[in-house]
Amino acid sequence: MTITDITATASEPVTLERAKEFLRVDGNTEDMLIAELITASRLRLEQMLNASLITRARLYRSHKIFSHCLYVNHSPITAVTKVSVVDSGGQETEIPQEDYLVNLRAAPTTLTLTERRNFSGYVQNAVDVIVEVEAGYGESSDDVPMPLRQALMLLLAQAYEFRDQDTERPVPMLVDALLMPYRQVRL
Repeated sequence: MTITDITATASEPVTLERAKEFLRVDGNTEDMLIAELITASRLRLEQMLNASLITRARLYRSHKIFSHCLYVNHSPITAVTKVSVVDSGGQETEIPQEDYLVNLRAAPTTLTLTERRNFSGYVQNAVDVIVEVEAGYGESSDDVPMPLRQALMLLLAQAYEFRDQDTERPVPMLVDALLMPYRQVRL
């Protein structure tokens, strides 16, 4: 399973001004560094949660072609826009929308073929299922839940404080505590 961006984020969950206020930085000499650290912290947070903070189009790729059901382990998904199967030659075949059902309320989001056949039944030598989704809490930073923005700020502060060190620091315990309600656990 991999997930990649189709469109870039329109904004970050935390503004540069708010980040500078949190870090207690005056002036604008480090604005570019702080902006890059905001992006890096967002990406790290999204990876930890399998989530998108700001809404954007994303591409989910899975190798579960012999199944009639696919779990899109990413959140929060607001829409599934396209489902297709890829053969060994790289040719994509779109699955008609009437051939699958999407449960956006399930955690993780569930995509089920209506005829109970496998994804591999759409093309010979199928290797991948590709699902295009809209995922995220909203278009602006105000749409992102406050605990997630706070966790991002803590990761940002850690990255800013230890910016001269090559090793990645462990996640602060408070960040783990803030993320706990947003983690998806599958038994």
